[in-house]
Amino acid sequence: MKSIIPFGIGFLVSLWMIPWMKKLSLRFGYLDRSEGNPLKIHQWPIPHSGGFVFFATVSLFIVISFALGECHGFKPMGLLLGSGVAFGLGVWADLKTAIPYLRFIGQTLAGVILILFGTQIETVLFIAIPLTIFYVVGAMNAINMEDGLDGLAGGVALISLVGFSFLSALRGESFGVTLASLLTGLLLGFLFYNFHPSSIFMGDNGSYFLGFILAYLAVTVTSLDHFSTFLGPILIIGAPVFEAAHAILRRLKKGVPLFTGDRSHFYDQLTQKGLTVRQTVLLCWGIQVILVGTGMWVYFL
Repeated sequence: MKSIIPFGIGFLVSLWMIPWMKKLSLRFGYLDRSEGNPLKIHQWPIPHSGGFVFFATVSLFIVISFALGECHGFKPMGLLLGSGVAFGLGVWADLKTAIPYLRFIGQTLAGVILILFGTQIETVLFIAIPLTIFYVVGAMNAINMEDGLDGLAGGVALISLVGFSFLSALRGESFGVTLASLLTGLLLGFLFYNFHPSSIFMGDNGSYFLGFILAYLAVTVTSLDHFSTFLGPILIIGAPVFEAAHAILRRLKKGVPLFTGDRSHFYDQLTQKGLTVRQTVLLCWGIQVILVGTGMWVYFL
């Protein structure tokens, strides 16, 4: 019951709000235009404001939870402020091509805010600080890289959130359960409009926000006391971690900047071999289910 209610609320809010966001995006020109960009495969301008619904709903949830005493201390405020930085950075990246090193600085700032408000990986301080920042920067970029096909990033993140919801429940962390369940519902509603053929994208604003939340959930359950409690959350984030690691190695090998986009991701290779977008996305979702299930099993070894 602790997870069903926020899940249902998130689902209904998303189903109701996404059409309104599409209308607002069309009215104000907040659109993702391909304009000859080889990295963009859609043929006409599409709203990329899905993340606005995610951020607004989760922010309201955090504020209400704090006001009602469901969460205490400074950590929820760190989550609110840090996610705001992540979301704002994504909006900026959507509106204009953000310089890579400025994106990196903004992502690092989001991680620093978490730490300043008391959220960090459980280990000695000189390891906890850089590792927490690495998780935040890594997850934000990993989800962003995964947002290359209709429904891919949203579905992969949804599966991760289900894993973190169960993991938080088993650890007795009610705030984590509610947060993950709410966002799971939001993403499920969003996928009704984002699955191929998509009528709205989550945008960088959505992928950065989701990456930040996944990093937060991973940090709260990660401990270096045992290898299993270190590896488990990484596997629950799942496919985006491996996709990002492969992209970094690929770009280092080619001698190109790490933030240079390409169409050589695993999902791109599948479509190039003849799979449809839907087939590719469903296959990636299946792989994600296996990784998340493995991560939950590993965590309790």
